[in-house]
Amino acid sequence: MQRHASTPPFASALVVTPSAAHLRTDRDFLRRAGVPVVRGGTNVRATMAWLAANPVGLVLLDADLGRTTGVRVAAMLRRRRAFDRTPLVLASTRGAETDVLEAVAAGCSGFLLRPYSPEAFRRQLRLAARGADPGAARLAALALARREAARGRHDAARQAFEQAAPPADEAAQRYEAGCAHLVARRYEEAVREFSRAVAVNSLHAEAYVGLASAWKHLGDPARARENMLRAAQAFARRDEMLRNRRELALILRDSPATENPFMDLGFSLVRQGAHAAAGRAYALAARYSPAAEVHAAVARACHFTRDPEAAARQVALALAQATGRGNAGAVYKAVMGDMPRRTAHGAEPAPGGAPGVMHDLWAVLKYTCKAYRHGGPLPSAAPLALDF
Repeated sequence: MQRHASTPPFASALVVTPSAAHLRTDRDFLRRAGVPVVRGGTNVRATMAWLAANPVGLVLLDADLGRTTGVRVAAMLRRRRAFDRTPLVLASTRGAETDVLEAVAAGCSGFLLRPYSPEAFRRQLRLAARGADPGAARLAALALARREAARGRHDAARQAFEQAAPPADEAAQRYEAGCAHLVARRYEEAVREFSRAVAVNSLHAEAYVGLASAWKHLGDPARARENMLRAAQAFARRDEMLRNRRELALILRDSPATENPFMDLGFSLVRQGAHAAAGRAYALAARYSPAAEVHAAVARACHFTRDPEAAARQVALALAQATGRGNAGAVYKAVMGDMPRRTAHGAEPAPGGAPGVMHDLWAVLKYTCKAYRHGGPLPSAAPLALDF
């Protein structure tokens, strides 16, 4: 949404800081920037309690909040769906790259280094406003849909909700763009795309909840269920994006020299049991570095789970979908190789006539050998082509 130069970037703002000096400075800068309503106080606990009951257009957080930190508060707010699109700007006296990455990991919409200039302040406000804006036309359609639903005009509400709903893949595309910017250390661009991804996804979820209600009132329970499923998928996608952004930012903070951070992200997600998200991370790894030995990386990661074969199946399915290949079986075979399979009478015997109880031991052994034969730490490891 384009803003006129005289249009305030936000209708209201809240300053969260224990410092009276910072509160005075931040209030003054916000008012100069045209924000008409500015609240705040040096009692952090009371300020946060007020925020819980009074949503605002922007939250400006001090990095040092006494007993806690701005990064922790930002992460806590981002876990609440009510603050999906609320811009959170962190103001800090430290501006090392690790500090910026921690702010990105927590879901901040901007980063200010104290003492900041008027131009730096206005730039971060513009960044936060643009990131939180999913589009004026979509927001107008959503507002209209709400009004029509409140009046009981459910067919009109349905049409408006359909206009408000963004394309299903837009949030994912913006999230992936944010990942690319983050890995390239283009932090402002990364923050903007991550914020837009969440804003678009939030709008997507709300629109489909509205569509489900409209179809229910129109007497079509099948379409109502279909749209509630889409809404649930959007909520799950939101949680995944927030978690993956955090993991990727922390990987870049802790391992700045890593060759392919998406490979490390995939490994971390497999360890957490987030297999579908891991598959999508490995797809990003393959795009980031076409020669990446993704199959071997998946094999090594799944080896560290309680059920390597089950984990590999789920990752292979997500990886096949994310790469557009669609053949999860081929991906699974590329990851696992020729594994012994269970039959109706138990497991196929391993070499030497090992009984069924030895199946898992033999599977993991072969699994590990394959992983380190392709892409292990040995200098003689042969590259594994991405041929699926």
